[in-house]
Amino acid sequence: MLCYQDPALAGGGGAKIGHRNPGTHTMNRFRYATSQIAVHWLAAALIVFLLVTGTFVLAEMPNTADKTGNFRMHMILGALAAVLVVVRVLLRRVKPRPPAVVAEKWAHLGHMGLNVLVLLLAMSGVALSLQSGVLAAVLGSAPLPESLDGWTLRKVHGLLTRLLMALVAVHVLAALYHQWVVKDGLLLRMRPGKHQA
Repeated sequence: MLCYQDPALAGGGGAKIGHRNPGTHTMNRFRYATSQIAVHWLAAALIVFLLVTGTFVLAEMPNTADKTGNFRMHMILGALAAVLVVVRVLLRRVKPRPPAVVAEKWAHLGHMGLNVLVLLLAMSGVALSLQSGVLAAVLGSAPLPESLDGWTLRKVHGLLTRLLMALVAVHVLAALYHQWVVKDGLLLRMRPGKHQA
């Protein structure tokens, strides 16, 4: 069942239209486009992977030559995550949006926060790798620095990581709350299915 707002009223707070059991054609109106769904879940999986491996694997490894490959992979995937976030933002501008659900304003702020944090993490990571010499080590022109702990950008990168972890947790809990407590069918908007590309 799906609870939504009349799109004509959404700009003024929107009136809740109750629960419905729409057919396949009608359900397409409530979902994002296939391209948006694919980018969303790919970016989500990549971001979670980077947060977990960066915090619990990469940060715990000593800065020896064996770590160079891990740094390289982290940097490549981090850049890819940033690109996917930009693509996602662009798709939201060119693709029609489904009718708004309750608390759409809060959802918009949450998504904006996630996007900004991912981009800031990518930028701080690039800046840190350039300043500390990690990029030179990854390219094979220098050894890894003994430690990154003394770099201010390392602390900034770590703080942004914790903030993103917290916001991701809130995002997931909010989605589950809407799906299982409010029961407004929020997750249906991002469920893969046969609808427009």
